[in-house]
Parts: sequence; C-alpha cells; structure tokens
Amino acid sequence: MTPDDVRSLRNHLAEIDAKIKAFTDIDREVDEMAELLLEMNLAKRDMATVYDALASRLGEYMDSNQIVALRDGAQIERKMAANRSGWRHKDLAVDVADRISQSSIDMETGEVVLSPREMMVQFLDYLQPSYWRVGELNKIGLNPDNYCNSSEPKISVIVRRGDAI
Repeated sequence: MTPDDVRSLRNHLAEIDAKIKAFTDIDREVDEMAELLLEMNLAKRDMATVYDALASRLGEYMDSNQIVALRDGAQIERKMAANRSGWRHKDLAVDVADRISQSSIDMETGEVVLSPREMMVQFLDYLQPSYWRVGELNKIGLNPDNYCNSSEPKISVIVRRGDAI
C-alpha cells in the first residue's frame, strides 16, 4: 500500500462523483436513488473502517502528543484522552468558583480585583455550555477525573489538512 494507491482511490471517487451527478440529473424513481444512496452509505462505512484501522495503527507508532508535519501545512497529531461521564457538576462548579475567587485577590494588598460579574464571566474559561474544558481545569489544579466517571485514555489521531487537497 502506498500513497499513490490512495491517490488512485481519490481519483476513482471523483469519477464516481461525476457519474452520480449525471445519474441524478435525469429524473429517477425514488427507489432507484435510495438504492444508490444505500450502497454509498455502505461504502462510506467500509471506508471509515479502513481509515480508523490505519489511524489506530499510526497512533500506536507515534509518541505521545507527537505532531508530524506534512506537505502544504498538513499535520497529523497524536493525543490521548479519556471518555468522561457522570459529572458531579455542582461539586466541580463550587471548586472552580473557589479557585476563581482566590485568584481574584491581590496577594500584596488583599484587595479583590475582580467584580462578581467578571468572576462569573471568567467561569466560562473552564466550562463550555455542553462540556467542561479539561485542559483549563488542569491549569487551575483541578483534576476533572475527580468529578466524573472516566474511562481508560484512548489514543486519537487528529488530521489537520492545512492547504493539502
């Protein structure tokens, strides 16, 4: 297997795309188009399986948090993360609020340098509406795993395409 093999696959996909456009430019029965969509969906699943296997294998070869620079600004990065669930939001929110409050006091004068409103806005540095920002929590000394059920860390490979086409 070589990059040329995959480039050939991409060229073949471009040909299939042109055929699909020609196929759909003509009035078709819904069943005909639905059958084609089913086959494309199955091919997409197969492609995802092959892609995931290669990404997993590459992740095993790469060092922790390694970034590989490629052509046209593209990069491949390896990260590890655990799946977190069952958050104890109120407990964590109290501890984050305490840390923000403590950090808003000038140690020399004892003066509170942030208003309550500014402290609440700063809270969003650690929380997004749908999830807690794990890296930010770690920066203030809070281990998110103490506030949720956490799985074993899983290797992820992130592809940043840059200008590669």
